[in-house]
Amino acid sequence: MKWFLVKYIYQIISGSGNYNVQFDEQFRLIVASNASNALRKSEDMADGFQPPFKNCNGETVTWKFICVADMNEIQMPEDGAEVMSILHEPRDVSSFLRVIEQRKAFFQELMGSKNELSTLAES
Repeated sequence: MKWFLVKYIYQIISGSGNYNVQFDEQFRLIVASNASNALRKSEDMADGFQPPFKNCNGETVTWKFICVADMNEIQMPEDGAEVMSILHEPRDVSSFLRVIEQRKAFFQELMGSKNELSTLAES
């Protein structure tokens, strides 16, 4: 069996549609014997990943499957395996680096909060 990284595209639909149109790109790992089977399996599984739910306004939120937009065979995942890489060429490097620092700080704060909660739950 082989591993494939599959890129799914969904449109997020909420209530009557009075909102900014949103699309969700999801990257998922699929195991199949070859690329044709991986594509078929990916499409068969596409509708089952995101069950509908009610948002805070009581509106039903659904993910409408648009397509499998890309698929790449990858090596068997192991600790530290690269799953995805994005190349950036920002026009404003300073601004880009500030945003990265903000994300880093947010993530560290979030992880600190989760660690505090798990420590409290264990006591």
